[in-house]
Amino acid sequence: MSGGSRPRRVDKAVILHATANRALAYLLEKADRSSFAPLLGGFSFAATVTMTMPVEFIVVVGVLASRRAWSFIALWAASGSALAATSLYFAFHHLGWSLLVKTYPDIALTQAWQQATSFLSRYGAVTIFGVMALPFPIPKLTVLAAAGIYRLPVLDVALAIFSGKLIKYFSYAYLSVRFPKLLQRLGLSHREVSASTNSA
Repeated sequence: MSGGSRPRRVDKAVILHATANRALAYLLEKADRSSFAPLLGGFSFAATVTMTMPVEFIVVVGVLASRRAWSFIALWAASGSALAATSLYFAFHHLGWSLLVKTYPDIALTQAWQQATSFLSRYGAVTIFGVMALPFPIPKLTVLAAAGIYRLPVLDVALAIFSGKLIKYFSYAYLSVRFPKLLQRLGLSHREVSASTNSA
């Protein structure tokens, strides 16, 4: 039975990823609208909750599509993603081990969990800030789950999440404006997103 459930999980992940790509391509067509940055903020919220697409990628292609709105894109992306991450923290904060075991039964046995609990016990919310501000996409669910279960102060966690994401996404957005040609050579352009979606 476990062999049959694994393909279904893989199929679901593939479908979610394809849907996210199409949704992003659709949003990029609206890059000239004043609502573009808030729309990306909402999409960043959804991408964080479903873990289908790195928000860093959303910020880069969004800025390349609308460079003049780079600061608003960074702000809205940070707000949407931070709200989603804080919601995940609240879920683990209130439901505790029952949610963790039901959703991720093996997470407490992983090295990532041991490292997260160790750093959180020593540095508290500073650990969350560091994870959120790191300049590359890394899984953050383990840290959020550990922070929720060990009931770190809500305000400290929320501020650490938002400030870390704000710094990171502003950095990504600024670099996208400053060095657009380099990013486009790496394939990080809104045209590449649209082309890959249309060919799927």
